[in-house]
Amino acid sequence: MNLRDMDCFIMVCRKQSISAAAEALFMSPQGVSKAIRRMEEESGAPLLDRATSGVSPTAYGKIFLAAAIKITHEYDDTLKKIADLKAQTNGYLRLVSAFGILRYLSPEFVQGFSRLCPSIHLDYMEYPDIYVEENLLNKQYDVGMVPYLRQNPDLVYEPLFSKEIYFITHEGSAFFERNEVSVKEISAEPFVIENSNFLIHHIMESICERERAKLDIYFNTSGFSLCYKLCKDGEANTASMDFIFQDMSSGALRKIPFREHPMWNVALVRRRDMPLTETMNKFRDYALGWRTGGI
Repeated sequence: MNLRDMDCFIMVCRKQSISAAAEALFMSPQGVSKAIRRMEEESGAPLLDRATSGVSPTAYGKIFLAAAIKITHEYDDTLKKIADLKAQTNGYLRLVSAFGILRYLSPEFVQGFSRLCPSIHLDYMEYPDIYVEENLLNKQYDVGMVPYLRQNPDLVYEPLFSKEIYFITHEGSAFFERNEVSVKEISAEPFVIENSNFLIHHIMESICERERAKLDIYFNTSGFSLCYKLCKDGEANTASMDFIFQDMSSGALRKIPFREHPMWNVALVRRRDMPLTETMNKFRDYALGWRTGGI
């Protein structure tokens, strides 16, 4: 038997019909039946129950089906890894970043790498925080930049930079003149924050859990622009990093340190099972050098 035979068996089990499986695989029903018979002869056991209502796997067939799905998935995964490695070897690197990181690093981060390594094409995309690691694990990208609280064991994390998270408040707030606030204190006023797709949401949640505090969430949003708008309008307070405050604030707003000093820690992340190619190493050295001022 071969992988094509296994694909036939898997499709027959899914469609519960040899003719429907043949149509889906662009094969003749006779060809599919021949593949099934070949597998049954080689395994020495009946793999399908055939009835007028359709076909279904026997007890032997269920064991074979689970193994066939695993084997074909592993084969497809191996081909994907090889394709990714070939692309990197040919100077093509796919970068995925959480929103806000390239804003902090500035366009010069990408442009500087292109000048330093003109033979490498850097294809990059931005997503909400939680989708960065997911895209890496699904092999949609080769390397990522993401804020993190906990590390996934299937990924390698190398710290890039850390930024403190500040309490952002408006003139009408009781905290406007304060030099420091605690998370427990600010629960006295409405609070607007990015939703659970963003790490800052989980950072504030973890502090609340530790300090046994509960924020008065006025609104969850998908971006910090609305957080700042509602804050400027005097409807709620928010939290963000200083580089965003510098871009979004006005004289009517203040950034005040939290007593707990929460941090937005950002790392360069890659899959643990992916070899470090020359292309990946060049970008890795560049990114870590940018962090330390070595570029």
